[in-house]
Amino acid sequence: MFHILKPKQLLVVLLASFLGLSSCTEVECPLDTVVVMTCGLYDASSHSQLTLYDTLTVNAVGATVPLLNRAVGKQSFGLPVSYQNDVDTLLFCFSNAAGDAATDTIFLAHTNAPHFESVDCPTSMFHQLTRVAWTRREPTGQLRAIDSVAIVRSTVDYEDIENIRVFLRTAAQ
Repeated sequence: MFHILKPKQLLVVLLASFLGLSSCTEVECPLDTVVVMTCGLYDASSHSQLTLYDTLTVNAVGATVPLLNRAVGKQSFGLPVSYQNDVDTLLFCFSNAAGDAATDTIFLAHTNAPHFESVDCPTSMFHQLTRVAWTRREPTGQLRAIDSVAIVRSTVDYEDIENIRVFLRTAAQ
C-alpha cells in the first residue's frame, strides 16, 4: 500500500536526503600543498645542533628569488624541492657583519612523485632524496663552511621532519 506524502513531508524527505548525500562527498583537502625539505644545521666536530649567527641566504641555480633570504639565528629551515629537475643545485651564501661572504654548493638528487588526496584536491609533489654531494671550501675568518651533508630522512612529504643535516665548521676546526 502506497502512502502519498503531503508537500511539507516531501520537502523534509528531499532536504534530508540532499544533506545526507552532500555530507558523504565532503573531502578535506590539505590547506597547503607545498612540500618542503627540512634542513637542520649541526656543528661538524660535536655533531650537536647549532644556531647560525652568520647570515644565510639559499638560492637555487635557475631560480629568480632566494629560497631562504638573509636568515639569522636559525637551527633549521625548510626549502622547496624542484618539480622539474632530478638534481637541485643549492647555493648556500654565508655573510657576516664584517662584510665577509662565501658560498658553498649542495647538489641534491631526488625523484618526484605526484601525490593525490582526492580528485577534488590539487595535486602535491612528494620527493625521494637519493643522493647528496657538496663543495668543500676552507672557512674564511669567522664564517662557517659546509663540512658535510647527510640525508637522515629521504622522504619529503607533508611531515615536518628533518630530511638533511648540514654540518658546518669554522677555520678553527
